Amino acid sequence: MDWIRENKSLAVILGIIIAVSAALGYLLFDAWSKYSATKENFLAVSSQVMTLKGAPLAPTEANVQAKKALVEEFAATVNKLGAALLILQPQVQPIKDIEFQAKLKTKVADVRKAAGTFKMFLPPDFAFGFDDYTTTLPKSEAAAAELSGYLDAVDELVKLFMNSGVEALDSLERSKLAVETAGAAPQPQRNARPGAAQGQVAAAGGVLEKRQVSVVLTLDQGSLQLLTGRLANPSEMPHFTSLRLLRIENQNQEGPIRVAAGSAAVAPPIEPVVAAPPAAAGAAPSDDILPPPPAPPDSIPLIGQEKLKVRMEIDLVRFLDSARGVASQGAPAPQR
Repeated sequence: MDWIRENKSLAVILGIIIAVSAALGYLLFDAWSKYSATKENFLAVSSQVMTLKGAPLAPTEANVQAKKALVEEFAATVNKLGAALLILQPQVQPIKDIEFQAKLKTKVADVRKAAGTFKMFLPPDFAFGFDDYTTTLPKSEAAAAELSGYLDAVDELVKLFMNSGVEALDSLERSKLAVETAGAAPQPQRNARPGAAQGQVAAAGGVLEKRQVSVVLTLDQGSLQLLTGRLANPSEMPHFTSLRLLRIENQNQEGPIRVAAGSAAVAPPIEPVVAAPPAAAGAAPSDDILPPPPAPPDSIPLIGQEKLKVRMEIDLVRFLDSARGVASQGAPAPQR
């Protein structure tokens, strides 16, 4: 302390030197830390760049142009597919409102006659789900044309049920088109159940629309397998379909009790074998070997013979005109 008092100027200079040295040391340490972090980041980025350059698809200009050409080729293929789908689906033909009503009544009469031939039950008030138009006309000719194409699709669906061996079409409900509900609040359909189709569903981008048909059928297992296969067969079903929901229940929820099953399996009494009458005089003896009589049944099937109650929700898919050039509306840009 005495030296500091005696050499105040020198002590001040030494204090300043010590303070500046401490500040410079802190700045040097901070700069070194930042340098180390920056170097590590640089090395990591350099490693990623080298990995990308060594990859099969490196972000070079040549690869970008090649990918762009592939995207354009893909877009052209998608547009060709959309145009082909528009050609394959049945076209909507113009029709007047009164002609549509007459067509509906004719198809109802024809399907009832065919149902009698195929022995398939139909509800007494069956009208393909177009019950309202048996007494009223569509709002316009444009609506009549759309409804006519919709009726043709449902008619083909019912014919498919008949050809597949369906025993009963217990109910049929359909979703309404936009031309039917335009300007009016949506009304619940007759006999509509929770989860039933309530409206026309448009897909993303306006490429297609789905018209939903909900049916309850009575059939056996073989007919169900045949029907599900034919729904996706264009030679059997000319309209594009998609099976959205399938619910299967046994018609009989409970099996037979043991006493009933046992009594049904009781074998009938065995009839005594009666000897064949002797051959007539002068007739040649027969060398035919006759099979023994069949054994009496000793069991009955308990499962696999019952009928099924099946609920199906089927989407009738219709592609719109925009499907012809859907890929040109916004092709994905090549990603780097």
